[in-house]
Amino acid sequence: MRVSVKHTTRHQYDGPVNFSEHALYLRPLDSHLRHVEQFAVETVPASTQRWVRDAYGNIVLACNFGLNESTVLEFVTRMQVTITDDNPFDFILESYATGFPFTYQEPEAKALLPFLGSSGRTPGALRVMEWVHGSAGAPKQHSDVVQFLADLNSAVHREIAYVRRDEEGIQTPDTTLELKTGSCRDMAVLFISAVRKLGFAARFASGYLFDPPVGEGEHAFNRAVGSMHAWAEVYLPGAGWKGFDSTNGILANSYFIPSAVSHDPSSVDPIQGKYFSNKPTSSTMAVDLIIEEIKDAP
Repeated sequence: MRVSVKHTTRHQYDGPVNFSEHALYLRPLDSHLRHVEQFAVETVPASTQRWVRDAYGNIVLACNFGLNESTVLEFVTRMQVTITDDNPFDFILESYATGFPFTYQEPEAKALLPFLGSSGRTPGALRVMEWVHGSAGAPKQHSDVVQFLADLNSAVHREIAYVRRDEEGIQTPDTTLELKTGSCRDMAVLFISAVRKLGFAARFASGYLFDPPVGEGEHAFNRAVGSMHAWAEVYLPGAGWKGFDSTNGILANSYFIPSAVSHDPSSVDPIQGKYFSNKPTSSTMAVDLIIEEIKDAP
């Protein structure tokens, strides 16, 4: 299957401003299931562009605006991606990791340290374990680790109502539990915090989710259609990084198209940069995302 993506982000300022170099985490990550055929970004004002690969293997586009002043900053991203159907349950776990809990073995354990709860406390996550063993009903052990994680993923989906938030920032897990609402990235961070506290290595994934329309204005499953998406990935020995989407309560399949992964969600915001002005200047932001299947001509 081939899909096209058009992603537009527009900032409007109430006076002319200058811009720092901006880093765009928008290009999908290639894999054996995914190939980026075309990718281009047009900016207003015009920019010079260069590619950088970061420490996590993300492919980052750096846009430099020089000394240009503008009251508008706009990024129009167009891409075409080929994706191959994938069964998210088609994997074989190592024998020691089929149930919960288990212990990661070397050398993977050392490589996974940044993604484990032992690497540092998650700010604002004091209520997470209370929720895991209370409202989420997670047992202290389970014979099927995938079912255990799927149940916890479903609990986030069931307990937290989705709200779209285009502005920057991520709620703390405690805030999400208190409000009972959150964006896709808020729910992903809650799930990541929970599984890390249970001993799993987990990371944050940002990207796109293709949800084929089933009718006029209707989609099959995605509560967050029309915006970039975020989900969690858990490392399972023998299977590798497997995606769990708490927003929709499902495991990630080939329709999930990651553009960035990291142990720290704030480090892979889709568009990162600053603007400068000699006087206080406010701004507004508008985001539009269209993902469509490319039909071959008859």
